Amino acid sequence: MTVIAIANQKGGCGKTTTAINLAASLGEMQHRILLIDMDPQGHASLGLGRCCEDVAGLYEVFTQDLELGEVILHNVAEGVDLVPATISLAAVEHLLADLAKRERQLDIHLDPIRNNYDYIIIDCPPALSLLAFNALRCADMVLVPIEMSLYSLDGIERLQETVELVADKYQLDIPLAILPTMVDYRTRFTRNVLREIQEHFAEEILKVCIHYTVRLKEAAWHGKPITVYAPKTLGAADYQRLADEIVHRTATVQFTRDLALLEEHITRELQVQVIPEEEETLSTAQARPVPAREARSEAYNPDDELTTVTLRFSDIPTNDLKIAGDFNNWIPDHNVETRIDQEAIVKTMKVKPGTYQYRLIIDGKWQEDPNNPNRISNLFGEINSLLKVTENEVPATV
Repeated sequence: MTVIAIANQKGGCGKTTTAINLAASLGEMQHRILLIDMDPQGHASLGLGRCCEDVAGLYEVFTQDLELGEVILHNVAEGVDLVPATISLAAVEHLLADLAKRERQLDIHLDPIRNNYDYIIIDCPPALSLLAFNALRCADMVLVPIEMSLYSLDGIERLQETVELVADKYQLDIPLAILPTMVDYRTRFTRNVLREIQEHFAEEILKVCIHYTVRLKEAAWHGKPITVYAPKTLGAADYQRLADEIVHRTATVQFTRDLALLEEHITRELQVQVIPEEEETLSTAQARPVPAREARSEAYNPDDELTTVTLRFSDIPTNDLKIAGDFNNWIPDHNVETRIDQEAIVKTMKVKPGTYQYRLIIDGKWQEDPNNPNRISNLFGEINSLLKVTENEVPATV
């Protein structure tokens, strides 16, 4: 089970739209979803066609000792349950402030129902209030929708500082995922803002973005997710891609955490000293040096269909070089081994045979591979490099 807090203190960024449509898209993938409306305006509830003025919601849970399960509205969309909010939620701040565990109230109320869902999505209030701290306190990930404006970067930095404060105080790992919204690639301004976001938040920005389309506003007006109101539109496709990426990211994070816990448990139970295996000396590999535009297949394992490829960068005037592409979900240097060999930077990774797009991050700035002439325009209006990996032979870019 994964808790995703969708937060941004700046209004008009698509926060509630993202909460509704991500929940619906995950629900259509047969995941069990709970959407918690923590915004006193109750827009997530309205966006799903629920007028909740006369129903119990989070305010009653916090003030009247109701169980969270007692206020859930079931099946508001396929696979999606809803905890509604009303304007009365705005009055709960001073009540929470008097409690001993004021920042853990939502976390405590979630405990009895966590196992009923695969994802719990929280539409956070727009202000960095005590309600927002409650959401961040129980989050496994914070998803930050940002629209293309002058103030986007400042808003992200402020929210990042807040998340880091919560994580440090409670010794938590709360990764940020940045989602560009209302993107119109036809304008130079949009492309410039995206470039700035990429340069400042290379590791946090998601691969997918949400394009500007009036259909998203129409869907909210009709109280339906975009996947129901207009399932064959660009907006629906964007949120379906977002759901795919979220599933991949959260599964990877959960697997890493579970593996770490398992290793800790085994080490403790067996009380053995872990002796690292002899490190393979990559400099003794039989591969000849190859330029960056060429990837060498050093080994092929038919069991997992992975090929080890090596990229060599000999003319980069810095050691701060990372690589991100289709092969590692665009997470810089994820599953990539780096070494320095004769004043060259060598990147090694295991991937399946196929054609991949990738970019380099040099001194924190994203760019195409300068040594690879094979390129393609990406959705951001910039250039990706192309790499083709084949089995048991030296792959060539296409």
